[in-house]
Amino acid sequence: MPVSDPFFILAVAFMVGVTFMAVRATYRLFHISESQARAMHRFYRFHSAYYGKLDEELQQRFVKRAFSFTKSLKIVGRMGLRVNQSVKYLVVAAMVQLTFGLDNYFMKNFRTVFVYPNSFRNPHTGNMHDGEVHPDGLISFSLKKLIKGFRNSTDAINLGLHEMAHVFMHSILTSKANNSQLKDLLNEVLALSEVEVTKIKEGQPHIFRPYAGESVNEFFAVAVEHFFEKPQGLQSNLPLLYGKLTILLNQDPVRNIFYLSELPS
Repeated sequence: MPVSDPFFILAVAFMVGVTFMAVRATYRLFHISESQARAMHRFYRFHSAYYGKLDEELQQRFVKRAFSFTKSLKIVGRMGLRVNQSVKYLVVAAMVQLTFGLDNYFMKNFRTVFVYPNSFRNPHTGNMHDGEVHPDGLISFSLKKLIKGFRNSTDAINLGLHEMAHVFMHSILTSKANNSQLKDLLNEVLALSEVEVTKIKEGQPHIFRPYAGESVNEFFAVAVEHFFEKPQGLQSNLPLLYGKLTILLNQDPVRNIFYLSELPS
């Protein structure tokens, strides 16, 4: 085909345009200015105990991932709440923390976050909630409870981590991508969880709060809270579960190891 063919030229121009748009979108998603990086560093140093445990290189990794989440998510204030940069940084903090040890950390099915000033009512059930995860890709938070969760980093009650654990589990189990290893690991964790849920329902003494006995899903979310905020207690009382979580999340908070490359083979 001669290069002067107008259809050929249009096709080339179209492909160049598509490539340019993709490159620009990727650049906007991952490129962060020095001033914004400094602002995020100051924010997380003050608001995230987890961030404070990271060395300088990993803090940079955390900030870049947090920035990419703020650009990829639609974060919407509800009931008059104004979403500023601080709200965005706080909303994505648990997302980064939970997936920090993983190379593929985007949970593609979840792209919208509703942030309420306080507890909110579910329009379908009429019940009040502090957080919700909808399979159709919506995450909802009470900002008040989200802030409270990060202010106390040792009580194993963190709304952000709890709801993100639900998102993480749903993303793995419903993904069509080739992540069979993650699915296998998660299913091993859930099998252990079933045993512990039965113990809680039977009234046996347990390190988890009673709410963890509601279901395997809730047990997993509470386990994630303990994994990050009371790791020594989780390791001492449920060592097999703790060990499985370190492999699944590629982190070991007991030893202050937060990135997969540092974990033993």
